[in-house]
Amino acid sequence: MKYTFFYICGNLGQLFWVFAYILIIHRGLKDKSYGMPLVPLTLNLGLEFVFSFCDRFNLLFSYTWFFLDLGIVYTYFKYGYASFNKFYHLEKKQWYIISILAFLLGILINFYGHQFFAHLLRELPDTDISIFFAVLTSIFMSICRLAMFFQRGNSEGQSFIIASVVMLGNFLCFFQIVATSTLYIWTNPLMRLILLTIVVTDIYCAKLLYKQLIKEGINPLKRL
Repeated sequence: MKYTFFYICGNLGQLFWVFAYILIIHRGLKDKSYGMPLVPLTLNLGLEFVFSFCDRFNLLFSYTWFFLDLGIVYTYFKYGYASFNKFYHLEKKQWYIISILAFLLGILINFYGHQFFAHLLRELPDTDISIFFAVLTSIFMSICRLAMFFQRGNSEGQSFIIASVVMLGNFLCFFQIVATSTLYIWTNPLMRLILLTIVVTDIYCAKLLYKQLIKEGINPLKRL
């Protein structure tokens, strides 16, 4: 019972990510764009594949995350080429090949990475290994979302509400990790620095999107 509050926070953080995925799909369909950059999207899909089908101890929303991620992948393949052609001048065939290989690599990195750490660190539970990969994916996601915002120069595919939900989801999940775990993987200064960097970057991204939406004449609190 001692850690009940912290575990509730962690589960609430996972639920916030369910909302975030739904909103990212919604925004992508509305804007005819995609709201999660390619690198974190491929890692995220691979991560949730491992969470859902390879872990012996799945997180509460593992399957929900995975199938919602497929919705985000749909928006990427439906609308993503226009962005890549604009910024990188790729032919459509090149874009398809790069994208498919990236998704395959994202799954393999998570699958074999999970096996590698499970063999190397036998005392570490399977779930902690997958959560470790989730944290690494989160820092890619936070930084790449900022890069996507600066590259596009507008709010396309994103919103202040999405950024806020992502920020709260990460904060609550990390709060549970820091408050309840005694494993060195979570208590060392490097990991604390990574978690702090993700939260600060998420706050900065939400702030930028709020200002951008005001600039575009859109109420940030009404754009889902």
